[in-house]
Amino acid sequence: MASLTPMSGTLGMTNAKHLLRRSTYNISKSRIDQFSGMTVSSAVDSLFNVQTLTIDEPLDYLTGQAFINSGITPISSDFSLRRYVKSWWLHEAYSCTSIHYKMMLFLHQYFIVNIHNLQHRKAFDYLELLRFYAVGSYKDLARKMIIDNAMLEYLDGDSNTVSNPNENFAREFLELFTIGKGPQIGTGNYTNYTEDDIVAASKLLSGWRDSDRPQPADNAYIDLETGLQAGYPDHNRHDDSDKTFSSAFGGTVITGALNESDMHRELDDFVNMIFSQNETAKTICRRLYRFFVSANITAEIESDIIAPLATTLRDNNYNLEIAMKQLLKSQHFYDADDSNSGDEIIGGLVKTPLDLLFPSISFFQIPIPDAQTQTQEHYQEWYRVSVDETIFTLSSFQLFAPEAVAGYQPFYQAPNYDRNWINANTIVARYKIPEMLISGDRILKGGDLGAGIQINLVDFLENSGIISDPLTAETIVTELTDYLFCHPVSESRYDYFLNVIFLEGAPSFDWTFDWIEYQNTGDDSAVRIPLESLFKALLYSQEYQLM
Repeated sequence: MASLTPMSGTLGMTNAKHLLRRSTYNISKSRIDQFSGMTVSSAVDSLFNVQTLTIDEPLDYLTGQAFINSGITPISSDFSLRRYVKSWWLHEAYSCTSIHYKMMLFLHQYFIVNIHNLQHRKAFDYLELLRFYAVGSYKDLARKMIIDNAMLEYLDGDSNTVSNPNENFAREFLELFTIGKGPQIGTGNYTNYTEDDIVAASKLLSGWRDSDRPQPADNAYIDLETGLQAGYPDHNRHDDSDKTFSSAFGGTVITGALNESDMHRELDDFVNMIFSQNETAKTICRRLYRFFVSANITAEIESDIIAPLATTLRDNNYNLEIAMKQLLKSQHFYDADDSNSGDEIIGGLVKTPLDLLFPSISFFQIPIPDAQTQTQEHYQEWYRVSVDETIFTLSSFQLFAPEAVAGYQPFYQAPNYDRNWINANTIVARYKIPEMLISGDRILKGGDLGAGIQINLVDFLENSGIISDPLTAETIVTELTDYLFCHPVSESRYDYFLNVIFLEGAPSFDWTFDWIEYQNTGDDSAVRIPLESLFKALLYSQEYQLM
């Protein structure tokens, strides 16, 4: 049976790779080796250590200066500044060795905002709000999101007034952000809430204003807990009637706010009502499970994993760190609670484009143009041209700019879920990522501008410290497959990578001779070609697409 019983002993290599892949974007041989010797408990705990930012805020590449809180007026257009905000987040994500940025992407998926249409300050504050609560209370974040400026604009909260009600945000808050629908059991009745509840919620949520709209200066609102800008209450635009909710919420009546200050109390009552429901905690835990563990939630998983995890979450004010530690330390997370090889968790998820790109960068020690000293190369060549316009766009993964409020299909669309990352529209882009990393060329979009990054294969083999014996072909293939793949490869796959791809049928001493020749002469042409073939085959392989 599936079990949240804590896993005992040290992680070992397979479990260390699994934990790191599922929780971070920064994976290296040294980190895998370090985690392999750690106990499960200490390894998981270490992932929740808060790390300081490497760069406090985004930089305008035209000036190289910060532009959010510095007081310096940026030169670039707001369209470009939004891109710099996203690039800054990516820079911090692949620099970070904790779970925080994986959690931020999870929270973004369930509090969706499209930052491409927002003023750059709103985009920054939205991402910072996710970071502030990355391993904090999901409930507290939900409360803050109601009056987040980006959310107020994106889902029309700012236009929801007593005289012109708008149900967009109320509907998504219930269906996508918190409790979820449940099975429809009648006209307008979705088990967990009803259409009447959406109407009542929209009235309760009316009157909140986006704080960058024209307003008296003293109405500018800074949230005291996060230090971020937020919306403000306008009682004149608020429906101050009492709001009655359906039997799904026990017939709760929330008293209408008497004034602007009381509008905050009304929000608190609303959030408390939703998060007091058992189904809210279960819905969040199902989403955590699909994001971090497996898309397959069976009746056994529901009863043995989701239900007790939901109890943990609800009993601890929806604290994500407590629930996630319980999940990541469990026997179930490492597939150690049964002997069924047909329901493998390790290697059971298809990598997102982020999970395909960033661990490749960190493992192969690929230098990224420095955001502070090579600002133009970092923002223009590396991020904008290569990552955003090529890899993400052509992989149908517009980071922080999904096509719909439901988010990215692989995270929510049954029955395929993560298998949706690979389809007819994305397969070419996905399989060109390794070629771009090896060649340094902007292959998919053409043009003269390179990708800005490239694996130096010969230098990697010689100086990375990952390959213990570059003279021996068998050692090279063994150590690369051991670290790059979730499981040890079969004998037939090993023979394929070694003899068919790398050696092309030649005896292994030919490689040894070529490597010695390179070391003696400095001419790497004879060793570079087979290395390119091997690395492409490894990174194109089905094994490398999984985590």
